[in-house]
Amino acid sequence: MGFVLSLLFTPVAKFLAYRFNFIDQPGFRKIHAKPIPRLGGWVIFASLMIALVFSKIDIRCYLGVLLVGLLFLLFGLIDDRGIEIRARYKITAHLAFSLIFVLISGISFNLFKINLINLGLTVCFITFMTNSLNMLDGMDGLVSGVATLAALFFCVLALNNNLPSLALLTVAFAGSTLGFLRYNFNPASIFLGEGGSTFIGFILAVIALNLKIFKLWNIALLLNVPRLQFVSFLIPLIILGIPIFDTFFVFMNRFFHNVKMSTPGKDHAHHRIHLMGLSQKITVLAIYGVQIMLGAIALAMVNSTFQQFVSLLVIVFVLAFFAWVFLLRVEAYPSSDSA
Repeated sequence: MGFVLSLLFTPVAKFLAYRFNFIDQPGFRKIHAKPIPRLGGWVIFASLMIALVFSKIDIRCYLGVLLVGLLFLLFGLIDDRGIEIRARYKITAHLAFSLIFVLISGISFNLFKINLINLGLTVCFITFMTNSLNMLDGMDGLVSGVATLAALFFCVLALNNNLPSLALLTVAFAGSTLGFLRYNFNPASIFLGEGGSTFIGFILAVIALNLKIFKLWNIALLLNVPRLQFVSFLIPLIILGIPIFDTFFVFMNRFFHNVKMSTPGKDHAHHRIHLMGLSQKITVLAIYGVQIMLGAIALAMVNSTFQQFVSLLVIVFVLAFFAWVFLLRVEAYPSSDSA
């Protein structure tokens, strides 16, 4: 249902964006050459909400997700309207929204005996993911496509671990993002907008927090880890590896090049791949391929032996290392000689 609703709602969102001037104008750091509407996040939200309302699961299970997701969307409207907000204020707002979600839903990490530490880590993780997906949103169809694939892998894991409520959320979310992707893929006729990318990051963070991989108890016992989540949470982190890698890659490189963290730029992984000569479409498709590979590795780890689990984890880190070195071949910052 989410897929069909998203297909139907997107033309309406495009009309409203033009009508009320929620438009992304071309600029120096932008890749698009003409004004594009950016209310795509509302399409995904509305499609997801209606799909959940008509599902067999009690909608009250999702009230906290939908209410806080709405806060991210409403806050994002400010930026989508062209009103610039400093990065520190955005982060503060996202931390506040994440804290509200944890308090009203009770969903939190269970890694340590001190609940306050678990709460703080949960709030920081949600905030990190919302901003990671926002930062990744730099090419047509990139975030919506990666989110669709990640949600489908999450759905498989939820079904295999007897989590029907979570599986329903993931499939409704995947359908909503996939329907929107029809209009968002290159050449895009509508963008997610600030609210949309942060909303997607929030939903993916919530799914990751709720996912429990019970088959990994054997690995946890062999590692003498008293809490399953220490091992189980590695699986969603691998599935979300693209936005996580990109965020750390950008932050570390900006730190070593003395570039302000909040400075907009074309130094993300997808920008560097594009600068190597690949088209936008091929660049995004290549990243889709990486997402599928990460999802396949995550699924393989669930049913692996201890040696296989460790080997696959090492492979992920080795791939990340070589990707880091490969992307550094592209110079994304002005050299000191040209200054």
